[in-house]
Formats: sequence, C-alpha cells, structure tokens
Amino acid sequence: MKQTFEEFIELINKSTDRDPWVRDTNIEGYCYNIEIEAKELIEAMKTKDYEHVKEELGDVLMDWAHACKLAEEQGLFTIKDVFNAVNEKIKRRKPYVLDSEKKEITKEEAVRIWKEVKKKEKEQKSQSQKSQTLK
Repeated sequence: MKQTFEEFIELINKSTDRDPWVRDTNIEGYCYNIEIEAKELIEAMKTKDYEHVKEELGDVLMDWAHACKLAEEQGLFTIKDVFNAVNEKIKRRKPYVLDSEKKEITKEEAVRIWKEVKKKEKEQKSQSQKSQTLK
C-alpha cells in the first residue's frame, strides 16, 4: 500500500508540474471538480455499479490531491496539513477507536459522541471568531 500511495503522490506532483491543464484548472477548479465527481460517485452507488464506484472514488481522490498540491504551491497548506487535521478530527470525534480496552459501543453512542464533540467545536469556533472581531 505504501508504494502505491507514494507512486500516486509522485504522479500527482509530476502531473501538477507538467500538465498545463492542471495548472489552468487551479485549486478552485479542482474543488468544483470534486463536487462533480462526488455526484457521479453517488449515481454509481445508487445503481450498485461498484466498478464505476471504484473509478469515481479514484477521480475524487485525484482531484483532491491536485487541489492539495496546488494549495501547497500557493503557500496555503500542505497535503500533510490536511492529513494532520483529519487525523486530529478523528481522534476528537471518535475517541473510542483509540481506547486501549477496545470497549464495544453502539452506533447510537458513536453518533452521540460525534455530535457532542462537533457541537463543542462549533461553539469554540464561534467564540474564537467573536474574540477576533472584538480585537
């Protein structure tokens, strides 16, 4: 898996460097493309065409990776920053997956924890934005 991922990142880097269409599409264009590909993914899921689902997931991933690479070139953030952010979100919103006791929880408990943490995050973000506005 690691070699496959590393090859993928290498291909995205080369594609971003050498393909004029990628450069012209820019990060905003890729974010829009992700929306289009996600809609195609949903349609493939509705028909249970899993070969097409696999293809569309790849398209979403490719557009996501191009958007990350272009953002990195603009100094906005890196792909590593995106992974770090999502890892932290998983740790906050799904603390039970890291529980060393491997305690089983119900789907309802998992959803409750997710919603509670998300609500706290929203409140903290709102308070932070208010603080910044007052400065």
